[in-house]
Amino acid sequence: MKHDLTTWNLSPDTATYLGQHPEQLPALAEAKALPPLPPGYVPEVIEVLFDDLPYLRSVGGVLTFSRDCLPDYQPGCVEYRLDDQLAFFQVSSEVVVDRLGGLALVQGRVA
Repeated sequence: MKHDLTTWNLSPDTATYLGQHPEQLPALAEAKALPPLPPGYVPEVIEVLFDDLPYLRSVGGVLTFSRDCLPDYQPGCVEYRLDDQLAFFQVSSEVVVDRLGGLALVQGRVA
């Protein structure tokens, strides 16, 4: 399926980047069509990906995976997945998908 990026109101740089990475477009289009995550939603699994590679994974509030990266590394895109749902996607400083609007900040738990 061909995705018309002109309807996404993106900057030319972001549209060019996504045009060079068409494999990401179906998931982005699907996520853009979904409503924000519900208020009070607390994910069990949180994953952070840079340039489509996993860098952090937390399960039940416990960090289960982390990948080192250079301090000056600037990923082309950043993605947050909550319980395997695309919740946030950013290219450079431009937000492409943001479904986090309804989430409240979760305070750390004291054991």
